[in-house]
Amino acid sequence: MSWRPITLAAALCAALFFPGVAVAEDPPPEVENRAGTRAPAEVRGLSEPAQAGDPVAAARAHLADPRYHLDPAELTPLRTVVDGRDETVRFAQRHRGLPVFGAHYLVHFRTDGGQREVVGAGGRFLTELSVDPTPSVTADTAARIARGLMSRSHGATQSPGQGHTQGRAQGPAQGPAQGPAQDVTARTGELVVVPRGAGVLAWHVVLSGRAAGRPLLLDAYVDARSGRPLFTVDRLRYEGPVQGSGQTAHGRTVTLNAYQRADGAYELRDRGRAMWNGTTGEILTYDARGGDVFDYLGSGIPPGTELARSATPAFGPEHTDSGAVDAHWGAGQVYEFYRGLGRDGLDGQGGTMHSVVNVTIDGEPFANAFWDGTKMIYGGGGPDYHSFAASLDVVGHEMTHGVIQHSANLVYLGQSGAINEGLADYFGNAVQVDTLGIPMSDPNASLLGEDLCKTLPPTECAGRDLGDGRVAGEDYLGVTITFDNGGVHLNSTIFSGVLWDVRERLGGRKADKLAYKALTEYMTPLDDFTDGRRAVESAARALGWSARDRLTVALAFERHGIRPGWERTIRTDSRVLIDNITDFNAIPDVAGDRYVISNSSPDGAAPPWILTGRLRGGKPVTLSEGDRWNYYPATDGRQAVWASYDTAQTSFQIHARPLDASTPPRLVYQAPDLVTELDVAGDVIAWQIFEQASGETEIWIKRGDAAPVKVTAAAGVSGYQPSLNGGRLAYVRVWEEDGALHSTPAIYDVAAGTEVVVPEVPGTGGLPSDSAMPIMLSRYVAWAVDTDADGRYGIMRAAADGTGTTAVVPDGPAAPQPIWFHANDTRVAIGAWPEGDTLENATLPKIYQAPLTGGPLQRYSCNRGLQDYFSAGEGGTIAWLDGTAGDTDLVTRDRAAVRC
Repeated sequence: MSWRPITLAAALCAALFFPGVAVAEDPPPEVENRAGTRAPAEVRGLSEPAQAGDPVAAARAHLADPRYHLDPAELTPLRTVVDGRDETVRFAQRHRGLPVFGAHYLVHFRTDGGQREVVGAGGRFLTELSVDPTPSVTADTAARIARGLMSRSHGATQSPGQGHTQGRAQGPAQGPAQGPAQDVTARTGELVVVPRGAGVLAWHVVLSGRAAGRPLLLDAYVDARSGRPLFTVDRLRYEGPVQGSGQTAHGRTVTLNAYQRADGAYELRDRGRAMWNGTTGEILTYDARGGDVFDYLGSGIPPGTELARSATPAFGPEHTDSGAVDAHWGAGQVYEFYRGLGRDGLDGQGGTMHSVVNVTIDGEPFANAFWDGTKMIYGGGGPDYHSFAASLDVVGHEMTHGVIQHSANLVYLGQSGAINEGLADYFGNAVQVDTLGIPMSDPNASLLGEDLCKTLPPTECAGRDLGDGRVAGEDYLGVTITFDNGGVHLNSTIFSGVLWDVRERLGGRKADKLAYKALTEYMTPLDDFTDGRRAVESAARALGWSARDRLTVALAFERHGIRPGWERTIRTDSRVLIDNITDFNAIPDVAGDRYVISNSSPDGAAPPWILTGRLRGGKPVTLSEGDRWNYYPATDGRQAVWASYDTAQTSFQIHARPLDASTPPRLVYQAPDLVTELDVAGDVIAWQIFEQASGETEIWIKRGDAAPVKVTAAAGVSGYQPSLNGGRLAYVRVWEEDGALHSTPAIYDVAAGTEVVVPEVPGTGGLPSDSAMPIMLSRYVAWAVDTDADGRYGIMRAAADGTGTTAVVPDGPAAPQPIWFHANDTRVAIGAWPEGDTLENATLPKIYQAPLTGGPLQRYSCNRGLQDYFSAGEGGTIAWLDGTAGDTDLVTRDRAAVRC
């Protein structure tokens, strides 16, 4: 809903200065549509009679009205929320008997004088679905596909503070910066419909294990007709080092609801809450006793894990150190907080609440806590931190993820993920300040996790500050989808700050009720910031708030810059070629005035297709066909090549097609091994492949109709990152010598079949240098090199015959920390982390450019967000992935910025 400041301001003035003047009533019913479906996003301002009796039946009867364009028979009731005179019925859409991912629809009633009426409805219902519910792929095959590919994709996702490495990823979804997922198990659940076009039948597979040294727990979705991996959603809700007022860890004595066993021992089993029904509804706290966090992922408690127990009712110091006292006491406070809002437990049904404390990671302290979809898991702390259960706002934050999961289930990506985190921020802090009696005026009240550290002061220890005053258009951290799932943590306080402002101005319980009602009765899984504002304002109307209080809410959103179209207020100096890139593996390639890139559907659910377009703009053209998973396209300006994965998980293919799509895609190559890099120039195609039999990474070329040739056929030699130009192929040649890996560019003459190896740049400190990302130019080869193993890379060039190695940008302490590299015949470009210790837009990776002949690096674009993967075209042109404007866009400009 768009806020009308003139109308609301006039109403407020009338109330303040002319008390006798009545405030104008709300306008007539309004319908807000949603693109891609005939079912409206919201119908508000209703006052229509509804049938008595069962609220679900009444809701179905109302939704039979033609204005909704939906079939009530396709709605399955999830839950009914009763709030005084208000009732909200939440449905999930089912298509031909199958659940539709992310599709919830809600009906809002109000009862006055015994008469029920409809006051609003809305959500997401997909009217254009047409899906055959019969799978072609078995559940076991879907599990193997998800385990084999989608867990690796999660392993490649970046976390805050991490960057890309030089060179493209080592597989369709796995970057060299992090190793593949390990010890992953896959469990296939039900068939679902993914809302893409007319719908995609998909298997839901649960993946658990580890990736890049962290626990992994994913909901993966695999096309049940073709076997294509679609997308994953992370169940784990991580936090950084945070702290709260964990009472026993900070010297307070708290009362614990415990249980005396038949053998006389006492355990942390709370049956004293209203949810206990004689069979279920407990609060249970387990002590992992240093067990590895990876053993505790997923539903259930591993056999042998016992409840924290004591010989006496007084749980001693060991239970303080483990976090058991804080976790158990904190879970009780969270339960009572939500009970005060009318909710019976995290699931709203009085279900048992589980916590596991004192986990480690590979035998070391695990400084974190998370909700894994079924229970809380807390690290045992260490020398720098208390147990992560020793912070009540962290306990409240993480358990709120359980409430969100069992209500709006906001998807943990981009803006919907930031709202998810923001609501957990808000309710976590609300639990703490109310339970501990901290006034809202306390300067530390808005801090999240400020007391977890053993040595740092609160302001330095806190992970986030709900009072940081961040404004969407000014402070939104413009990260791409490969970084923090699109900024779910980095941008959460923009939304939670709005709710915290309302709490400061209107009081705790009033604001808590508003936020809770918006979450449980108005939000849907894929909401963005603007949808979130509409949900909160709709909840305020439903609560019967005065015009003055509703204006307070509206002004809070305005202060934080959340209004329709706020993303367009962010200044950029680039032109958008494609808005909202959603493929995690998207890397553009440019030649002449053409680009190629992979992309997915707006919700990221579809397997990627290959697009091409012109740098001057215009609608892109789809080159790929069929039902394969396509990735890593390359172009020479006339044609594109790309790789794809087959549905039976038995082969990889390479395809080629003219950019004008004048002929169908042509199959170039097919093999059972993973293709991880490609390039094309004229009738020559080169690719990188990992050969399972030899365990080596090899470079192959194919010229016209001739048979493919392995360039790196010598034993013990691997090749990476092929680059073609003018009949020459450059690649990184890697070999082992004297127990150390060596690397340097090699240049292969395609016609002659001969090769020269560029002399290896000398390393320092007794280690060889590391060469990466060679780019074959007309007269030179350019590449990045780290001579001293410090993570900073210089830029080198050498003649096409391998002679005359020259530093374009010298390596050393002032060299850039790169995430990507590319070049053309006149310039080199490097994406690098700016100097700075704080994570903000100014310190996110940016693109820098320098002449090929040498000179200082110059900032290329003044866009404030993350400037990600890029490709250099002719002259000064670069196309890149940019996160500045609230999502991931493919953008371009044709010259470096004069100054920023």
